[in-house]
Amino acid sequence: MIASDIDRTLLWSHKRVGDVPLDQLACLEVLDGRDWAYVTRRAWDALAALDPDALVLCTTRTPAQVLRLTLPAYRRVLCLNGGALLVDGVPDPDHARATEALLAQRRPMAGFAERVAHLVAAPHVRSLRDADGTFAYFLLTGDPVEAAWVEELEAIAAEDGWRLTHEQTKVYAMPDTLTKEAGLARLLETGEVAGDELVAAAGDSRLDEGMLRMARHALVPRGAYLESHGWDGALTEATGVLAGEEIALWLADHADRVAPVR
Repeated sequence: MIASDIDRTLLWSHKRVGDVPLDQLACLEVLDGRDWAYVTRRAWDALAALDPDALVLCTTRTPAQVLRLTLPAYRRVLCLNGGALLVDGVPDPDHARATEALLAQRRPMAGFAERVAHLVAAPHVRSLRDADGTFAYFLLTGDPVEAAWVEELEAIAAEDGWRLTHEQTKVYAMPDTLTKEAGLARLLETGEVAGDELVAAAGDSRLDEGMLRMARHALVPRGAYLESHGWDGALTEATGVLAGEEIALWLADHADRVAPVR
């Protein structure tokens, strides 16, 4: 099995395509009527040539946010940081039941949101978003974050069995039982995917780190948040959408090495 995060790993917003000509890009996401996110055409070709059973995409996006993407060569997407599994675009009920059991071990989303509601009024917070009742994330304004705010949020999260991950303009808060690596491990354990290990994985954020360290080989886009927050492994040579191309080719190479003889 090989796995990859989507945003800022394979897929890059219109702000991160640099001087790559539009005729060398493929738009995979249209948002509010605007072409929003891209891969290079070379990356598209590499992904489209993959065995669709080889690659598992992993994302914090909700299923609805994934389904608005035009993605090549995929059958399985772990959404909601591993909490939901789409198979051919349809939610997998067995995976959903397993996630419910994991979430039941921690304070429910509604209870956690109620306990942190007063923290949304801080000047550095734009809003608190609910990800399908599974986890939450604070959207930040970019203003300085007070240490006291962080300390109070950390204390509540620790009491509730939740963990925090600060990613640029977001602070994710989610049950500590909900991880991408746990979702991938479940796929391997149930035989949902072929093989018995994660051979290669790519990602850019701290939420990807467990998945990356689970893999035999791992790659992070240069300039990613994770690069400056504890990552000590391999990095791409390129940045932005060209890093996405490099990752797509790298994943295809690893998929070819482990492809079964037919």
